[in-house]
Amino acid sequence: MKRLYLENTEEYISWLKKDEHIVKRILHIADLACDNTFIFTDKYEMERCTEEVHFDGKIDWNRIPFGDEEWCFAFSRHTFLLNLAKAYALTRNEKYRNAWIRLFEEFYENTEPGERCWRTLECGIRIENYLRSIEYFSDTEPLPSSVMDRMNEIFSMHIDVLKAAHTAFHKLSNWGVLQDHGLLLAALYLDRKEDMKLALERLEEEAGLQTMNDGMHWEQSAMYHAEVLHALLDSVLAARRSGIELSCKLLDKTHLLSQGLARALRPDGKCYLSGDSDEIDFRDMVLEAAVLFNDGELAAAGKGGNDEDFHASFPLDQSIPEEQKKENLSYFFGDTGNAVLSIDDDTAFRFHCGLYGSGHGHFDQLHFDLYQKGEVILTDTGRYTYVDSKERRQLKGAFGHNTIIINDKDMATMVDSWGIEDFASPVFEDAKVEGPYKYLSACHLGYMKDGVLPRRSIITIEDKFVIIADSVTNAGQYTAKSIFHADEGAVVTQLDDNTLCVQKNKSEIKMFFMKPGKTTLSTFPMSKHYNEMTESPLIERSFSRLAVTVIALGKCTEIKELDVIKPLSSSVIDKDSSCGLLLSDGKDTYTFAFTTDEKPQGGFLLRCGDAECYARVFIKKNDEDIIAIKY
Repeated sequence: MKRLYLENTEEYISWLKKDEHIVKRILHIADLACDNTFIFTDKYEMERCTEEVHFDGKIDWNRIPFGDEEWCFAFSRHTFLLNLAKAYALTRNEKYRNAWIRLFEEFYENTEPGERCWRTLECGIRIENYLRSIEYFSDTEPLPSSVMDRMNEIFSMHIDVLKAAHTAFHKLSNWGVLQDHGLLLAALYLDRKEDMKLALERLEEEAGLQTMNDGMHWEQSAMYHAEVLHALLDSVLAARRSGIELSCKLLDKTHLLSQGLARALRPDGKCYLSGDSDEIDFRDMVLEAAVLFNDGELAAAGKGGNDEDFHASFPLDQSIPEEQKKENLSYFFGDTGNAVLSIDDDTAFRFHCGLYGSGHGHFDQLHFDLYQKGEVILTDTGRYTYVDSKERRQLKGAFGHNTIIINDKDMATMVDSWGIEDFASPVFEDAKVEGPYKYLSACHLGYMKDGVLPRRSIITIEDKFVIIADSVTNAGQYTAKSIFHADEGAVVTQLDDNTLCVQKNKSEIKMFFMKPGKTTLSTFPMSKHYNEMTESPLIERSFSRLAVTVIALGKCTEIKELDVIKPLSSSVIDKDSSCGLLLSDGKDTYTFAFTTDEKPQGGFLLRCGDAECYARVFIKKNDEDIIAIKY
């Protein structure tokens, strides 16, 4: 079989040795594995675990420590074998090579298809770890022929298992792509052309079903979007290096999914904690896509991603396409109900009101994240575990998101860790992502059983202010509150009844609550990685019909509420359905007007300060022309 990954292992290993942190991590995992002790801390572990699990004597490959099956599944992906192969390449210490052979043979001799450790998802993933291991050893001291004979047998067994797993579930789930990526690699290794063809046909079908037209993966989880993309990119890489022609559909969908991931990342290249996700830097994957598709936009988004994982597949002198950074990095993903607003080079705002997706989706309608000046400020709270537990329900439910809560109830019913009833159907009403004033507006039907419709409108004013307008339409009694989760490590200070300061390192925002209500500060669980829990500040603000929160991203020298008036009748619009603002940063002054709906009584023209316009949302900067944002 032609080499798929490293052309020059020695060069790569010499480069790795320059980073003590990387070497230390690899050797730590490998040393533990030599002693039958296992952790899962690699960058792309889907279910990380830093707590050591030791086996005395014979290994139970189906063991479930901590009451979490995911530990067994992570164990069954055999990332520890890849770390042992790397450790041997780094040190030439025979103990790592011997441990690799022993553990591989123990698994081969003591397990069989049908057991938990042979779940098809893990079968697909571990094939890549085997192939990469073989390449490390082949450039140092090849594995014994007896081991390679068993490798051929186990690859054949994997092919049989993976070929049999192709239901409607697999076609739409990330499982299908991850499995059939493994099927392709195993077929390439054994030179089974019909199985290669089958794998590529399945991957094409799955990529077509799972990739939305806006470039997002349907499951609504940044991490699983990336896992699927890795399997597709690696399939493209392996096929091309094996001289296999790929269909335009598979290539186009893989390219589109790459663009979707790149456009949805934070300015630092890490993902927002959307759905079931850990905080991971995905720039290496974006840079890989840039190379495979000769895409300058992806090269710009993946800048800085030429790290350990990137160069595990590409040489150190790999040519990168010329960067083509777009002027506007704001995007509306209309098929899935996601939006990313780029405020400046290191400040961005993410919003979701759309697909729930699979069981990896969260109850996050109307949720937003704020990343400001290199720091996460307001955020999703993560996932922590897949065990159906209090923690799982807290973080997956609406209370773990920056959204509107009605009657202290969740917006949908969680059946268990994966199941959902009474889905909160989204209505994404408007998205304007061009120009200095960006605008998003959406609502959802999750509280219609209580006769309440919550709506959120968001306006960004250049790189200075973000305005969050939360309103309620109702037919019965209710209580309402907006909740905001600050990031772990952030310090929230209440300056007065209606003003907060949120600081994290050198970043700082101020939050001004412009309507009557009560502010409550507390803490809430937060998890940026599976099996790791901390806590973070929680801000709750009660309101009646309209809440307006102004977030000052920098200096704010003046802020006050103005009346919104009908000039024809001189009537003032009810403050429960309107808000006028005067905002200044000391350099520029903005007059802003917002109404929840059309107001036909008393005339149609609206006035706020010295600005007059026929629009529900409009803004005037200094003495410039008025901009109608929402008619």
